[in-house]
Amino acid sequence: MLLHLVGLQSVSTLWPTHLLPGQSAPLQLTAGNAPGEPAVESAPPTTAAAPTAKASPPPAQTTAPVQGLHAVNLPEEDIQAGIEEARKKQELPEQTPPETAAPVLPEPEAPPGVAAAPPPPAPPPPLPPPPVPPAPLQAEPASTAAATPPLLPASPAPTTVPPAAEAAATPPSSPKSDNTATKEATANTPADETPPWLAQARFVWPASTKFIYDVIGESKGIRFHADGDMLWRHDGKNYEMRMEIRHFLLGSKTQTSVGQLSAQGLQPKRFGDKFKQEVAAHFDRDKGQLIFSASSNTQPLLPAAQDRLSLFAQLPALLAGSPELRQSGQQISFQVVAAKSADIWTFQVDKQETVQLPIGAVSAWKLSRVFKGSYDQTADVWLSPAYGYLPVKVRIAQSNGDVLEQNLSKVQAP
Repeated sequence: MLLHLVGLQSVSTLWPTHLLPGQSAPLQLTAGNAPGEPAVESAPPTTAAAPTAKASPPPAQTTAPVQGLHAVNLPEEDIQAGIEEARKKQELPEQTPPETAAPVLPEPEAPPGVAAAPPPPAPPPPLPPPPVPPAPLQAEPASTAAATPPLLPASPAPTTVPPAAEAAATPPSSPKSDNTATKEATANTPADETPPWLAQARFVWPASTKFIYDVIGESKGIRFHADGDMLWRHDGKNYEMRMEIRHFLLGSKTQTSVGQLSAQGLQPKRFGDKFKQEVAAHFDRDKGQLIFSASSNTQPLLPAAQDRLSLFAQLPALLAGSPELRQSGQQISFQVVAAKSADIWTFQVDKQETVQLPIGAVSAWKLSRVFKGSYDQTADVWLSPAYGYLPVKVRIAQSNGDVLEQNLSKVQAP
C-alpha cells in the first residue's frame, strides 16, 4: 500500500520521542480528499495498562476511503525534553545486585579427652626470584676493541694420566714377524755399535783347505743325497770361500764370499748366491751400507757383520783365538747378510761332544742359533779343534720343513 503523506515536515515530527517506555500515542486520522480537510489530531499520551488488565478493543475502522494523512506538529520544547530524558536514562550506571557473603560455620569442638589437632603448618615462604642475568656487554668502539686484546677462556689444567691408565689407553701393537722385527732392530742400530764380545776377541785363522761333505737333505717331504764341498783359502790379507752342493736331478747351488782379514775378523766385500742365476750383496764400508743386487733397498752395515758363508770361517777363528768364549751358554751375536736382506743372528755355545761322521768319530763344539720365532731358520754347527775349528758338520732347517745336513767325509788340499 502506498501512503501519500501530505504536509509532512520531517520524519522526526511524525513519531513522538518524548514518551516514556510503556506509553503509546494514538493518532486520530480523518479522511479527506483535499488539502483543506481538517488535520489529524493526536490524543494525549496514555499509560500502558497493567499486566492484569484486559486489552482495550481496537478502534473502529473508517469506511471512507483514505486520501491522505496529515501529521500534527509537536512543540519543539517537548521534543527536546524527551531527548534529554532518554539521554539521562542511558547515562545511569547499571546496578548490580550486592554480593552475599558465604556463611561462616563454627569449627567442630573436639570430644572430651581427645587432644585438639595441631594447626596446619604455615606454607613455605615463596622462593626468591631467579637472579637476573647481567645485561650483555655492548660492543666497544673499533678503536677500543683494537687496543684491548680479547679475553680467551681459561684452558683446563693438564691431567696427569697414571702409567697404568696410560698403558690401558694405548692399544697394543700388532705382533710382527721375527724377520720384520729383526730388520727394524738392525735398521735402528747405529753403525758404530760394537758387539760386546768383539772388544776381547782374538782370531786365529785356519790353514787353507778344502772339505768334502756327504749331503743329506729333505725337500717337500722327499729325501735326497747330494755331494758338497767347501773351499777356504787366504793369503794372510784376503780370503776366498766357496761352497757348492750338487745333485744330478736338482742341479747345483753355489755360494761365494770374498773379503779381507782384519783384527776384528773377516770383513766380507761381496756375497753371491747362485741357483740357476746369481744374486749378490755388497758391503760398502765407506758408506756403511749393504747394497743388494735384487733390491733397491739398503740396510746399515754393522761392525763384525758376516754373510751366510763367511760365518763358517769367522766362528772357527774366534773360538780358536778366544778360549774364554768356549763355555757352555756363551752367546755370540752379529749381523748375518743374505743375498736380499740382513738379520741379527745369535749363536750359543752348547757343549763339546763327539759326533760320528763319514770321516770317523770327531770331537767338536756344538753351537746353535738361538731360535726366535716360528718363521725363523735354525742352524747347528759342530767345530772341531782337530780340523782348525772348521765345521765338520752343519745342519740347517727351514721353517717349511726343508732340511740340509752336511757331514765331513774327506779333507783335501785347496
